[in-house]
Amino acid sequence: MCCFGTCALGALGAATGKPGGNRPAAASTPSAEVTARWVDMTTLLSEYRDNEVRADSNFKGQFVQTAGVVDDVKKDLFGSIYVTLGTGRQFEIPQVQCFFDESQSKKAATLTKGSRVTVRGRVEGLMMNVLMRRCEFIGL
Repeated sequence: MCCFGTCALGALGAATGKPGGNRPAAASTPSAEVTARWVDMTTLLSEYRDNEVRADSNFKGQFVQTAGVVDDVKKDLFGSIYVTLGTGRQFEIPQVQCFFDESQSKKAATLTKGSRVTVRGRVEGLMMNVLMRRCEFIGL
């Protein structure tokens, strides 16, 4: 579930080249050497729901790996692929919104709403959803 404003602002950051925007494809997906900390989806979402400042100090700028239930697989205004994930609860806010580069498009195309998937990416903070960039699918 994605709010238009979240998608538009995420895409705007990518288009303007401001911090938090999508990186060029060459730097977009983390390499195998990137160490990601495992964070349970419930923990990540509840931390941001309870106290954004504390959650940012714990997660923002770090690579995390988490698993969740697919809610949406879409493209933003500028054609960037994103997937929203949650715990599977109905009307869940926030969710994790992962942005992927084009190299992950075939994997994204295989997803269906309600399926479980593991992702790794860099947490960028909360803007309606918990934004993660430079994402990649794990084991897909």
